[in-house]
Amino acid sequence: MGNEKIYGILAIILALGLVAVAVLKPLPQDQYDQLQVSGTASFKEAPDQATIYVYIETTKDTALMAQQEASNILARVIKALENEGIPSNNIQTDTFSIYPEYYYPKDREPTLLGYRAVYGLKVITTDVSKTGNLIDASIKAGANRINNIEFGLSEAKMEEAKVKVIKEAVKVAQVKANAMAEAGNFRLGKIAYMNESSYYVPYTRSLDSMMKESSTVVPPEDVQISATVSLIYKI
Repeated sequence: MGNEKIYGILAIILALGLVAVAVLKPLPQDQYDQLQVSGTASFKEAPDQATIYVYIETTKDTALMAQQEASNILARVIKALENEGIPSNNIQTDTFSIYPEYYYPKDREPTLLGYRAVYGLKVITTDVSKTGNLIDASIKAGANRINNIEFGLSEAKMEEAKVKVIKEAVKVAQVKANAMAEAGNFRLGKIAYMNESSYYVPYTRSLDSMMKESSTVVPPEDVQISATVSLIYKI
């Protein structure tokens, strides 16, 4: 009987010891020994590139006649743009379509009015000051619609702008991390992880039509570029 009591007491002591070990066992590392912060920066940049969407539309009795007339005008527009200094690789086809047009009277069968041919050109210039001249040259050559004008950044300038805005976003995140470390009374360790996302918003000006006698003036508008970074510090 005495041995049974001793074994019972030992079992209780061992059980308490296991509980103590379970309570005192440290939490898994890398779960609560890090600090994650983010930073965002944004600024505007003067564009060094403009994209003009020039459209040619013709309507004729047959699809062939509509396409032929549109092609003739297209050739004149391209020639006019090249005379303004635009290289051929910066004059790209944006869209092309031919479709019938109908008149739909009430209580009667639709009547075929003719066929419409549409050519759309994407014209890129790295001299934004010539945007108005290019529009005028296109219209004089026969283009009858300017869909919109997009001011943006060339690839080289875009890369420079991205580096600049990412650096600023990292500074913002670092300021946050230092402030939190000071408030929480702990030291920041090395950065264990970094991630970023950046984007820019080109300025687009929509134009229904620019059939003007006088010269067209299109002042360039700045574009906005932003970046957000995430940092994880060891603490």
